[in-house]
Amino acid sequence: MRPARPSDAVSHETAGRWATVWLLLAVGIFANVDRQVLNVLVEPVKAEFGFSDKVMGLLTGAAFSVVYATLGIPLAMLADRANRTRLIAAAIAAWSVMTVFCGLAATAVQLVLSRIGVALGEAGAGPASQSIVSDLFAPAERATPMAILATGPNLGILLGFAAGSVLSALFDWRAAFIVVGAPGLLMAVLVLAVMREPRRVADRPDVADEASVAGFADLLRTIGAKPSLFFIIAGFTFAGMFGYGAIAWATAFFHRSYGLTAGQIGLPIGLIVGIGGTIGTFAGGYLADRVGGADSRWRLWIVCIAAAVALPMAAGAFLVHNPWLTLALLSVPASIAIFHAGPSYALVQQLVPLRMRALAAAFLLFSLNVIGGGIGPFYVGVLSDALEPSLGGESLRWAMLTLTVPMALSVLFYFLAARTLRRDLEEAA
Repeated sequence: MRPARPSDAVSHETAGRWATVWLLLAVGIFANVDRQVLNVLVEPVKAEFGFSDKVMGLLTGAAFSVVYATLGIPLAMLADRANRTRLIAAAIAAWSVMTVFCGLAATAVQLVLSRIGVALGEAGAGPASQSIVSDLFAPAERATPMAILATGPNLGILLGFAAGSVLSALFDWRAAFIVVGAPGLLMAVLVLAVMREPRRVADRPDVADEASVAGFADLLRTIGAKPSLFFIIAGFTFAGMFGYGAIAWATAFFHRSYGLTAGQIGLPIGLIVGIGGTIGTFAGGYLADRVGGADSRWRLWIVCIAAAVALPMAAGAFLVHNPWLTLALLSVPASIAIFHAGPSYALVQQLVPLRMRALAAAFLLFSLNVIGGGIGPFYVGVLSDALEPSLGGESLRWAMLTLTVPMALSVLFYFLAARTLRRDLEEAA
């Protein structure tokens, strides 16, 4: 038997790191399947419990997003101190059990509390996963594994919509929750069995003490001093309002306006958002890097151009009266309106001092989830209820059409951010 060579050890270590990345991607997919399945089941859940559109907007939006975003910050702090593998496994088990409870809920209160429980669990996995990847890969090679993790929401939407539509058609909405939730318990066991807690590595040990004293007030002062940073966060948030609002109400819209059931339309929506969003996430980052080398403003201009192209397509999707033409038009914003994700994450990290990068990332996600994910679905539901006396079943169509307003505001904010980006980057450097 030949002796082990150093290259063998390096190869084994590399394979182990990438195995961890793919396992964490699976964790992210499971999380988003359990999160998104309710969006496919809006109509049957609403009918059984007698909810209004406003209440369904809260259930799909704020009841999840506010809890998820608020707890994300303390759980991220816990991930910096505790065993992250165990934290992720516990989070998976928690949200999986609560997803099953959604299917077993006998009252409206039980359903709302179970939905909040799903958010409690899922808030613990994302920060810990990113922390593990940061310790496994050097700064110069982190972009690819982070991009892989970032595809989890899109693939989760694809599988969540597909599973919800098929299971609700074969059985009922309760079975859909139970079937997608239960396998997560096996995933929790798998994480505990095969994932090892990596050694924590500080990129800059000399600034460790400085990083520990950066506070929220420091971040707010930095945002106030750098206009491009403020406008990027605003653009990111309003883009999220469009995305979350559209996804939350898509199946209900096709049911009310075109008479299609969740079983008929759930899979096509999942394919458009899942595959298109995954491609768009990678394409936006790739194009921004390609065209932004000589002039950093192109990193945001490419976002503005993509969203400006997507805007009339999104408006047209809710103005036509053919379901398949609507789907075709929605496929464009589903693919290119997500261009902003990669450049936004990267530029926020570049614009803030090293000692507050984690806090800035947490604030960006907090804004996205609380304002974008919380308000987007809710205001569509409120407006649909208000328009129903005069428009009947078409009230949701016109309520969703107004989602083009936050999309247009997103274009405006990203354009404003580009105007001062070069100056702010020079000051940050």
